[in-house]
Amino acid sequence: MFRSSFAPYGRSRTLQVLFSFLVICTLLSTVRLYRRQPPPPSIYDYTDGKTRGAQQNDTSATRPLSDETLYLRYLVKKYGLTNEIPWFARRIRLQFAAKARKSMTEVSGSKFLYRDFQRVRTDDERLDLHAEKSVTLSVTKSATPDQVDASSLLFGISTSFDRLTYGNSSLIHDWARWLTDGKGVPNGASLVLTLHRATDSEVSHISSKLRSIGIDAIVLPAEEAQDSTARYLDLVHLLSRRKDELLTEEYEKKYLALVDDDVFFPSLGKLLSRLSKYSPRKKFYLGLPSEQADWTVENDVTLTYGGGVVFLTPPMADAVSKLPCLNTTAPSSAARAESKRGQWDAMLYTCIATHTSSQLHILPSLSTPLSPQTGAAYTSDVQPLTLHHYKQRHRFEAGKAHLLTSLCGEDCFLQRFFFRDDGWVLVAGHSISAYPDGVAIEPAPLTDRDPENKVGERLVLAAQPVPADRKLVSWAGAKRTWRLLDSRAGLDGAVWQAYVRHRGSAAAYADEDDRLPEDDTVHTLEGPADVDSVVVLIWER
Repeated sequence: MFRSSFAPYGRSRTLQVLFSFLVICTLLSTVRLYRRQPPPPSIYDYTDGKTRGAQQNDTSATRPLSDETLYLRYLVKKYGLTNEIPWFARRIRLQFAAKARKSMTEVSGSKFLYRDFQRVRTDDERLDLHAEKSVTLSVTKSATPDQVDASSLLFGISTSFDRLTYGNSSLIHDWARWLTDGKGVPNGASLVLTLHRATDSEVSHISSKLRSIGIDAIVLPAEEAQDSTARYLDLVHLLSRRKDELLTEEYEKKYLALVDDDVFFPSLGKLLSRLSKYSPRKKFYLGLPSEQADWTVENDVTLTYGGGVVFLTPPMADAVSKLPCLNTTAPSSAARAESKRGQWDAMLYTCIATHTSSQLHILPSLSTPLSPQTGAAYTSDVQPLTLHHYKQRHRFEAGKAHLLTSLCGEDCFLQRFFFRDDGWVLVAGHSISAYPDGVAIEPAPLTDRDPENKVGERLVLAAQPVPADRKLVSWAGAKRTWRLLDSRAGLDGAVWQAYVRHRGSAAAYADEDDRLPEDDTVHTLEGPADVDSVVVLIWER
């Protein structure tokens, strides 16, 4: 009775509650949807004929950053450059049309600086940089590192664990440019490396590191009591034995080299061509001085002992290893006095000159007593076979500069280009220079050998290959220089280079070639800059 009396009223009440709940939910949904709608565009959103609504802003925020923007931000972070920075970039298209490497390749019809530097802030979220204009440069067709077969070469180096691990193992990465194909594969050359005062774990670490980047090497601990000179003399024995071991494995080494750890071979193809003139079946003793600093004058006689680079043919290495001066634990004080310099190449020269009639054949690079440098060492017109003490003397990052040769060949290393329309000079891989007060490219004057300049009678100087049309860069006033800072290879094979002009005084970053003589009244040092500035070059085929 209770149920039949009240059931109709209960159902009606339940329906009213449900209906009210649905109405409230509908109203709440409408209010929330209204609040999510973007407001009508303001007049300030209509800029340059564009409406920047909420959806458009979201799209632009997720737009991929350009490679140029990412690279500049990387440079600023890695090298501690100023956040506000003048920036300029251009693309370079390579044309392999030149018949020979010229002293100076002139570029007409295109300015280097086709627009002014763009001053940007790298923390600007809207930063969008692009290298928009390209210029074509003509180069010769020459060997790239992966086209060079260096299987006839066996190198010997003695150094320390600390030197090899310093600066993120920068020396080892430099070695990889001339001991591999540039892509992590051995180029055929072999290395015997001894480490001074190294533990077993340090020897193992360096051995693994070399192997991981494609360098074929055996790493050995050097005797702790030996100094640098004794270690290098001991390397003659090690190289002689190693070439015999390799010969049993049918790997013939034709030229054995002792080199300082900071020697760089930028033109390995040309080096092999020059070495081929000396038969590996005969006794030959060769030195490869790099520049003027690798020569010395003693008793009015100009000498070099090899400039930290000495090559021996196998018969010569076997003969030298049997000399009495190389069969002691360490050179005697009398032998050191004879050498007058105490360097290993000087000691080796003294030993060979004392006990044999062999001559030292010189394969010159940048300078000889017969052919002086035309200007600063690395901005002259000579293609070097070797670079010696390149970081110490010139603050030069040879490995980074050499990356370009994987794209354009070894001939374009340090090749000079003059942009006639605005007077800028590019030395590929080294520097970019502007001359606000004017510049001219002039024929280099002929220099006759000074008859009073005597060369050591044991030295046999090979001809130095130099361009026929030697040119000099002549200017007055200041010179502004951007030096190579960084180099990277893109996934498409392009090579990206960054050149920097640091803030502050230019003298603080100059090398020994940039220092002006006190009596120089023609040239002046450039004034200090308030910020760093960067030039990016993107080299493409």
